[in-house]
Amino acid sequence: MKFIDTHCHVTLENFDEDREDLLKIMEEELEFFIEVAIDMKSSEYLYQYSKNFKNGFITVGVHPTETENFNYDSIEQLKLFLSCEKVIAIGEIGLDFHWDTDRNKQYKALEMQLELAKNYDIPVIFHVRDAYKEMYDFLNKSKFSDLKGVVHCFSGNYEIAKKFLDLGYYLGFDGPITYPKNEELRETIRNIPIDRILFETDSPFLPPKPFRGKRNDPLKVSYVYEKAADVLNINIEELKSIVFQNAKKLFDI
Repeated sequence: MKFIDTHCHVTLENFDEDREDLLKIMEEELEFFIEVAIDMKSSEYLYQYSKNFKNGFITVGVHPTETENFNYDSIEQLKLFLSCEKVIAIGEIGLDFHWDTDRNKQYKALEMQLELAKNYDIPVIFHVRDAYKEMYDFLNKSKFSDLKGVVHCFSGNYEIAKKFLDLGYYLGFDGPITYPKNEELRETIRNIPIDRILFETDSPFLPPKPFRGKRNDPLKVSYVYEKAADVLNINIEELKSIVFQNAKKLFDI
């Protein structure tokens, strides 16, 4: 079985010079990949461009730091994009308190997009940065706690992980699990159920250790799998099969 990348951004300008060549290689080397939207512009682009993805799926949605102008018209546009058969999730959406953006608008856009996900019975890909407590509190106390989804690029400890696992969510892990300093993150992986784990690149960001400082790409998800297989003391082929089934179950692929 081939690798899968459940979160990448190959339609960003970082790949303008070699995107088509890369996609051809991805068709050969990956079982499938998920190209994730970050704003209304990328959601529309993916809605139109996704026919070019032979083994790729897409999401639509607005990242928390891009919610300044998010409104009901945005929701109506997203409804249109959801008609595309390649769309398998709403995302990436969530809370990001690392950057100085309007938190009230983040919460409002999050609530509106979660309502959309609930109405369309579609999973969610969460982006959470410097806001795990706030995100958990919001989900735990809201009418959206029964939605399916994944906390992408998870970077917390086991205590935080367990809170989201208890809500039924999956956790996505990326290149940072290969960084020497991140032993606590590797310990989290050791202690969570293997049937709730996904692997991703978030490319062009977060390259694995051998490529730090360079552009990441979906093919490098193999380094994430290799490190995780070592951490979990499991055969990598078995791990690929488990994660493939996890992704199929979550995203109904």
